[in-house]
Amino acid sequence: MSTKSAPYAESQAETIQDDALPSKHELFKNGFPPGSDLEAANIPKALQDSSTVVVQEQEQNFGPKTPLTTARQNLVFLGIGVTLFLSALDQTIVSTTLPAVAKEFSNFADISWVGTAFLISTTAVQPVYGSMADMFGRKRTMLFASAVFLIGSALCGASQSMIMLIIARAVQGLGGSGIITLSMILVADIVPLRERGMYQAFVSSIFAVSAVVGPLLGGAFADHVSWRWAFYINLPIGAFASVFLMYFLHMDRRKNVSLLTNLMSLDFSGIFLLVVSIVLILLGLNWGADAKYAWNSGVVLSLLIVGSALGLLFLLNEGKHAQKPIIPLRLFKSLSLVLVYLCIFLQGFIFLSLMFFLPLYFQAVHGASATQSGIGVIPFVVPQAVFAVIAGILMSRWGIYKEFIVGGFAIGLVSGGLLTIIDENTSKGVVVVIFLIEGISQGLTLTTLLLAIHAQLESKADIAPGTSLWSFLRSLGGVFGVAIGSVFVQNSLSNASASQYAQNIKAIADLPEEIRKPILAAFMRGSKQQKPNEEEIPSLSIPVTK
Repeated sequence: MSTKSAPYAESQAETIQDDALPSKHELFKNGFPPGSDLEAANIPKALQDSSTVVVQEQEQNFGPKTPLTTARQNLVFLGIGVTLFLSALDQTIVSTTLPAVAKEFSNFADISWVGTAFLISTTAVQPVYGSMADMFGRKRTMLFASAVFLIGSALCGASQSMIMLIIARAVQGLGGSGIITLSMILVADIVPLRERGMYQAFVSSIFAVSAVVGPLLGGAFADHVSWRWAFYINLPIGAFASVFLMYFLHMDRRKNVSLLTNLMSLDFSGIFLLVVSIVLILLGLNWGADAKYAWNSGVVLSLLIVGSALGLLFLLNEGKHAQKPIIPLRLFKSLSLVLVYLCIFLQGFIFLSLMFFLPLYFQAVHGASATQSGIGVIPFVVPQAVFAVIAGILMSRWGIYKEFIVGGFAIGLVSGGLLTIIDENTSKGVVVVIFLIEGISQGLTLTTLLLAIHAQLESKADIAPGTSLWSFLRSLGGVFGVAIGSVFVQNSLSNASASQYAQNIKAIADLPEEIRKPILAAFMRGSKQQKPNEEEIPSLSIPVTK
C-alpha cells in the first residue's frame, strides 16, 4: 500500500513507542503472524499501534494523550459499554410498550412512528458524527451525543401526546446515532489493530444482549410500572456512564482551534444533502411498506426520486466541492472496500429483517405474547454475541479475518436455505435450530467486516469516516430489509384478502381455525420471499477479502 496517497502519512512526523508493544509480537513481521491477512494488508505502523502513536502535527491526533493503563482502559470501556447498551436498548425496548402507549394516547394509527422516527434519525446522521469526531474531538462529540440522547429520553418519558413522543424519539435517535458511531471509533483509537477484533466483538455483542433484554424490560415496565420508565431508566444510568467517560477518557484533539473555526470547517452543504436525501428515501420506503400509500402513488415516487437525486448531488458535492467531506470518496477507490461495504449493507438487511419478522412469526403462528416472542429471539441473538466474541479473540490471536467472513457467509447460505422450509406447521424446535445457525453466521461476520475496513484504510485520519460508514450502511440495510419484507407480507396477505392483519399480526392467532390456516399460509409466503437476498451474499464475500 502506497503511503504517497495518504495525506496523514505524508504530512505528519510519527514515532512509535516500541517499548510499549507486547514482546510476543516481536516474533511477527509488522506485529502479525506470517502470511496472515493483517500482515498481507501492509498496514502502516501508525494504524497498527494506534494507542501508542505520538504524532507531532498541527492538525489533529485523536488517540489517547498517553497510553492507557489497563485499569483506566477497562473503566473507559465500561463507560462506552453502558452508554452503547442504553442506545441499543432503545431500539427494542419500545416494542412491548407500544400497546400501552397507544391506549393512553388513544392513537393507534400513528403508533408505528414511535419506532420509525428513531430509526430514521439514527440512520440519517451517522456519517455526520464521523466528521464531527474529527472536527471537535472524540470525547466532546461522544459527550454531546450522550447529552442529546438523555434529553430525548427525558422528553419521551414526559410526553403528553403521540406527536410529542414521536418528535422526542427522533431527538433520542439523533443522540443514539452518535453513541453507536463514536463507540466504534473510540475502540479503533484506543486499541491497536492487531488486538481490536476482541474489543469490537465485545462492543458489538452489546447489541445482541439488548435485543433480548429490551422487549422483556419494556414489557415489565408496561405491565407493572409505567411505559414511561422505559425511557426514564436511561437518565440515571446514562448520566453515570457520561461521568465515567468525562473523567477517565482523555483524548487528544485539535490544538488552538476555536469553536467557530471548527463549526466553519463542517461540510454544511454535504450534511444538508445527505440528511434530507436519507430522510426522504426512508419516508418513501416506510410509507410504501406500511400501505399508507401505494408504491406507485405520486407521494412515494416523489419521495424516492427526489431523495435519490439529492443523494447523487451529495456524492458530487463530496467529490468536487467539499474541502473536508463527510464521506471522503477515497474510501471507495478499491474494489475490495466497495465489496466490503456491499456485504455490510446486506448483513444489516438480513439482521434487522429477521429481528423484525421473527417475533411476528411467533405471535402469528404460535399465538405468543409480545414478551414470549421476545424470548423467542434468544436462539438468534445469543449465538451471535458468543461467536462475535470468539471470532474477535481468534482474529487477535491469529491475525486473520478473511476465513471468518467467508465461513460466516457460507453458514448463512445454509441457514438461508433452511429458512425457506419454515411454514405454519414447522415445530418450534426446528425453528430454534435454524435461527441458531443464522445467529452463528451473523456473529462470525459482525466484527470481521469492520476490521476488514480498518485493515485497508491508508491513514489513521480515515478511521472516523470509515467507521461511521460501516455503521451507516448497516443501519440503511436494515431499513431496506424491514421495508422490503413488509411489502412481501402486505402483498401476500392482500392476495389472501387479509390485508387488515398486516397491522395486527397477533390477531391472526385468535381467528377460527378454518380462517386462520389460509391467512397463516399467506403470511409465511410473504415472509419467505425475502430470503434469496441472503443466499446471494456468500458469492460476494470471497473477492472482498482477497
